[in-house]
Amino acid sequence: MRTSSRLRIQVLLIRILLSVVAIAAIVKPVVAQNSNSIEVSTPETSTYPDLSLRFRVMDGTGNFNKNLDLTSVKIIENGQLIVPDKLDLLEPGMRLIVAINEGPTLANRYAQVARIDKVKNALIDWAKTKTITSMDDFSLVANAGIITSNSNDPADWLDVLDNYQPDMKKAKQGLTSLSAAVDLASTTQTGSQKTAAIFYVTPLPTKDEAAGLADIISRAKLGNVRLFVLLAGPQSYATDPLAQPLIQAADETSGQFVVFTGQEDLPDLGLYFDSLTYIYKAVYRTTINDSGNFSVAVRITQGQSVIESEPKGFKLDVTSPNAIFVSPPAEVERTWTVTDKPKDSVLTPDVVPLEIMIEFPDGLKRDLVYSRLFVDNMMVDENTSAPFGTFEWDISKIDQTGTHVISASIEDIAGFIVQTVELSVDVNVQPKPKSWFEKTLSVFTAPTIALFVVIAAAGVLLVLLALRALRNNRATKKVKTHRLEDPLTQPVMIENEILHPNIAAEKNQWPHIPGLGLAPARLVLLSASKGQTNFPAEIPLGEGNVTFGSDAKKARVVFATPMISPLHARISRLDQDQFKLFDEGSGSGTWLNYAPVSQYGARLEHGDQVQFGAIIYRFEIYQSNPRKLKVEPFKEEE
Repeated sequence: MRTSSRLRIQVLLIRILLSVVAIAAIVKPVVAQNSNSIEVSTPETSTYPDLSLRFRVMDGTGNFNKNLDLTSVKIIENGQLIVPDKLDLLEPGMRLIVAINEGPTLANRYAQVARIDKVKNALIDWAKTKTITSMDDFSLVANAGIITSNSNDPADWLDVLDNYQPDMKKAKQGLTSLSAAVDLASTTQTGSQKTAAIFYVTPLPTKDEAAGLADIISRAKLGNVRLFVLLAGPQSYATDPLAQPLIQAADETSGQFVVFTGQEDLPDLGLYFDSLTYIYKAVYRTTINDSGNFSVAVRITQGQSVIESEPKGFKLDVTSPNAIFVSPPAEVERTWTVTDKPKDSVLTPDVVPLEIMIEFPDGLKRDLVYSRLFVDNMMVDENTSAPFGTFEWDISKIDQTGTHVISASIEDIAGFIVQTVELSVDVNVQPKPKSWFEKTLSVFTAPTIALFVVIAAAGVLLVLLALRALRNNRATKKVKTHRLEDPLTQPVMIENEILHPNIAAEKNQWPHIPGLGLAPARLVLLSASKGQTNFPAEIPLGEGNVTFGSDAKKARVVFATPMISPLHARISRLDQDQFKLFDEGSGSGTWLNYAPVSQYGARLEHGDQVQFGAIIYRFEIYQSNPRKLKVEPFKEEE
């Protein structure tokens, strides 16, 4: 009897010991994993250069630390310590997906309670702690597929769990439920800030299942899904090689792995999941202004306690922005307003609006610190607040036509400073309208005044020349009148007088004209004033006019005597043997056979006597016969 009692006591002690070991196997991993730890997510870079970093801090009891403030948090970016600008405690909630790999092992009973029922009871107890205002949602997936998904009403969770009554003894285990749960978590996680977690209840996987876990675990990691694995079976499963993929999956996704024998009660599942409901969000201004791979960590200081997370790697692609002028003007016209009084006219426009387009090739659109407009390398406008893309160029002081160079520069909050290309703009200023008085004065320019002076001088000169010519004509008429009245100068009538004998010269004695040959006619000197011997003895007459006078500039044949006028007379050839003598208004007169010759001229014949003042020549035509002349009294031509 005593032996039987002792045996019963020993069995009871063994059971108690096994229960303690089982509980320790469940609770210990939870506490060890979460004790004084920081879990950091990949930084959100879409708001560059302000990066947001989400992290969780677990205290020594495995609970979420809700007592942080800005003074206790530091960001370590590439080894540089940065104080965050903002720290928020968020409660985005959790997305829990319970995936049950149904199989006979879950039907095993201890104290008349099946393993699956204990799991359901633990889930029901946890669901009862949630309220309708909870941000969490719940899904249940079995081997046959999704039973419910994303339910956010705890009462619905309880109904689903109560109604879940599978026949575990007939069920066939596999990876269907886990694969479907990962797909559901990854799909609903897109764009959500909730933490996705899968509570996977499973027997020990077979060899084929263990081989297929690698792909599912990879998908879970890619979707940022945490795996909490509850392996149903004896404690020896913890070291079974087939359980290693599950242990690895929980470790690599920041989850938990627990062996559940069924003899013990599951602890409060809030120790696993409640901390996933909360998360800290820190916003800080990064010092990175280049592309590359970087790291970030979080340091928490509370009292004497200092903990630091493992560095989290992230990649950042960032480039400087572009600034481009939008439809800049090639030229600007400044014109005067039309008014009744020109003095009231003003130039318009006074302002030229300009616009730039700002692009961010890296896709990280960010605010600007300033935008500035430069004209001819001088800043003329600046924006220090939005809108940054518009400027006003004040041209009110530009009153001369010219070319100006415009450019713009910007600086963004990341510290990038860029400048547009320089563009040339022609500003054309219209001349100011003039009053009638100004228009009149404008006529008197230096060239115009000079022209007026020249015209006036020419007019005066013409008047003087006309007066001189008039005076000379009067003097000539007076001389001619005097000659006609003087008895000594009257012509003498000689009847049938042979004026001169045959004076035909030999050919070799006749004068030549260069380029023409023998002269058609000539003048032969007969007599001159006493003491004058420098007159040409023979003057050849050819084509055109032969002029006589005392001025070499006006006469071809020059008589150097004051009795001869500067341009005294002229002999012109009319035809082959026809010549005519003209007086050119001389003072001492021109005579033909003792008869005065006027400006209208007289025809010359062979042997005629031609007299220029007191100089007498005989006119001869080559190979011509002499003739008799009848000298008649002079008759003034009208």
